[in-house]
Amino acid sequence: MPSLPSRPLVRARDNGLQLSYQLPHRVYAAEGYPILAPNGSSIIIYGYEDGLKVIWRGGRPFSTQKGQTSKEKAQEKPTRANDDAIMIIDSDDESMAGTQRDEAPEIDAGHQFEDEEPEVDPAHPYETVLRQIDIPLGSKVIGLAVPRILPDTARSPLDPFPPILNKVIVVSAVCADYSTRVVTLPLVPPRPSDSHLTAWGVQSFSVNGGISHQEVPRGVSITFTYLESEPQQDQEVSRRRTSGKSDAGGPGRWDLLVATHSAESSGLLITHRIPIVEEAADADTAYRLCPEEIESKRCYLPAPAQNIAFNPSSYPAARHSTLLVSFHSGCVKVYSCFSTKPSRAFRRSTSTQNDLETSETEGKWLISLYPGFEQSSPELSRRKVIINADWVLGGRAIMVLMADGEWGVWDLEGAGPGTAKGPLHRQSSVEGVSGGALTTFSVSGRIVSPPPSVSRSDTGASALAQRSRFAPMTPSTKRLREDTLLKGTAVGSSNPSLCGGISVYQTNSPQDALPDESILLRHGKQSAMIPSLLSLWRSAVKASGTLDASNRCRVSPIQDITLMGEPLRGICHLPAASRLSRGADHQAFDILVAAEHRLVILAPKLTEPDAPPISRASLNEPTTVEADQLRLRRGELDVDGMDRLLSGMANASRSLRMGSPIKRARIFS
Repeated sequence: MPSLPSRPLVRARDNGLQLSYQLPHRVYAAEGYPILAPNGSSIIIYGYEDGLKVIWRGGRPFSTQKGQTSKEKAQEKPTRANDDAIMIIDSDDESMAGTQRDEAPEIDAGHQFEDEEPEVDPAHPYETVLRQIDIPLGSKVIGLAVPRILPDTARSPLDPFPPILNKVIVVSAVCADYSTRVVTLPLVPPRPSDSHLTAWGVQSFSVNGGISHQEVPRGVSITFTYLESEPQQDQEVSRRRTSGKSDAGGPGRWDLLVATHSAESSGLLITHRIPIVEEAADADTAYRLCPEEIESKRCYLPAPAQNIAFNPSSYPAARHSTLLVSFHSGCVKVYSCFSTKPSRAFRRSTSTQNDLETSETEGKWLISLYPGFEQSSPELSRRKVIINADWVLGGRAIMVLMADGEWGVWDLEGAGPGTAKGPLHRQSSVEGVSGGALTTFSVSGRIVSPPPSVSRSDTGASALAQRSRFAPMTPSTKRLREDTLLKGTAVGSSNPSLCGGISVYQTNSPQDALPDESILLRHGKQSAMIPSLLSLWRSAVKASGTLDASNRCRVSPIQDITLMGEPLRGICHLPAASRLSRGADHQAFDILVAAEHRLVILAPKLTEPDAPPISRASLNEPTTVEADQLRLRRGELDVDGMDRLLSGMANASRSLRMGSPIKRARIFS
C-alpha cells in the first residue's frame, strides 16, 4: 500500500499552519490516540478499504547508534555494590518501586532515540512523520474506537490506570464483514528495519464470544474495567480494597469492555468483556488480550441507536462502566452494563446493608434525557433530531448535538456551575437513579454558518462594497432598511444536517475542582471549537455577563479549512508533546480533520526558540564611548551618538573618563 506523503501541502492560517496529506485511498474513520509514544510522537489511526494505518508523527527521531539488546542486558551480572544496595531496601519501598516500574512507560532496549528533539527546519516548520505501518484486516473498516484516557497533564498519578496502556496501543474497529476487531500493537514506533507484521508485535482478533451481529455494526466504544479477586462483594468494600489497604484477596485483573450496536431487529447492543493477561518475558512484563475467555451480553434496544460512548471515568468510580446511547428520534439513555443487586438469600432483617451479598445482572437503564421540540409546525410536535452525544465534565454531564445546529449540556449530577436541582440532585453517581428523566439544558448554544464569501482575501473588499452601495429610496427598500435597522443584519444561519460529531479533550490539571475541557463540534460542513467549556458555562450562568474578552467563553467557528472540495468526514483532538518550538501560548493538542481522501492537521508553526538574551550593557558599554569618540573625530557621529555623549556628560559628576581636560577641549573645539 502506498505510504503517507512525507511532505504535506502546507497552507498558512491565521494561528498556524494547515498540513494536508493526500491519500491514495478513501478514509472511513480517523482518530487521534490519547496517549503519546515514549519518544513524544503523536499517534494517528485511520481505517480504509483493507485495514488500519498507524502513523507516528513528531517526537524524537531514531538514533543511528545501535543500542544494547535486551538479551545482552539480561546477561549482565550485578556487582557487589548493587547487591548491597538491594539488601537495604525495605518491603514498602520495594512494593512502591514495583508499582512505579509498572506504571512508567519504558522504551525497548532495541529502540534507541535521540536525546533531544530535532531542530526546526525553516523551510518545513512542522512536525514530520516518523513512522507509519499498515495492519491488514481483510475488510473495509467503517468505524474506530480508542479508549477515552485523560492526558498525562490531566491525570493524577494516584488514580488507577491499566498497565497495558503504558506499553500497548489498544484500538477497536468495526468492519464491513459484520465483524468487530480488536487490534493491539506496541506504543513505541517500530524500527525502520522492521518491515513484517510479526516483527511489529501486532495482535489482531475478531470479537465473537458466541454473540455477534447479523448486520454491519454502526458504532463501537471501548473502555477498561477491573475484576477483583472476589467478584461477589459490595461496592463500598470494592472501593476500600482498591485503595491498597485490604487484607484479604490477591490482586485482581483488568478487562477490556467493547460495546457495539447495529440496526438489526429493533436495535441491538452487544457488550464484550475481554480479559487482559499479564505475562513475564525476559525480565519484562508483557500484556495481551485473551480472546478465548470473552464474556458477551446482548441487549435489544427500542430503536436503532445513533451512537454510543462509554463514560470516561476510571475505575473504581461507579459510573466507569455506564454507556451513553443516543437515538435519532430525540432521546439519550444511560445504560449500566454491569449493575449489581442484593441477593435474596441474604435479605434478612438481622443483616446490615453492607453485609448483603451482591450479584451481577444483565444491566439496566438508569435515566432518559430528552431535548426540546421543533418549532417547524405547530400542528405536529416532535422532539429535535439527535445526531451525536458524548460525555463531558469528566463523565458527570452529557453534551448533545442536534440536527438544527443546536447543542446543549445535561448536568446529570449537578456538578456544573450554577446548576439547578434535578432528579440527580445530591446523588454521587448516576447509578443511584433508575427510571428518571431530564429535559432542561444547563448550558446550550448553536453552531452558526458563516456568511458566504468568495475567498478570505475578498471578504474585506466585498463588505466595503456593500456598505458603500447606494440604494434608492423606494417603498420596498425603505421597508428593508427599517427591518435591518431594527433587527440587524443576519450574520449567518444554521443549515439542518444529519451528520455531526463531538470530540472532548481535558486541558486542566487534576488538582482543579472541576475538569475543564476543549470541545470540537462538527455539524454538516461546519466545524466549531469551544476552547473552554467550563468558562463558557460560568459566563452563561452569570446574570451580569463576563469580563473575559477572550475566545474561551464563546463558540469559535473554524472557517479557514481547505479540503479541496472533499466532504468533511470527522474532526478530533490530536495530543501533542510539550515543545518549546510550539510556543508558550499554544494549546497542548493539534486538530485532526478527516476528509474523503485526505488528512488535514491544524497545528502551530514551529519556531526555533530564541537564545537567552545577553546583557548588551556589559558587552557594548565599554566600547560605545570609544566608538562615538572615533566617529566624532571623523565627523561621522549621528544624532543618536550625540545624545549618548551629552547624556553621559549630564549624568557624570566627574570626568567622562576620556582623558585629560586639555584632550577634551581638543575634541570639542
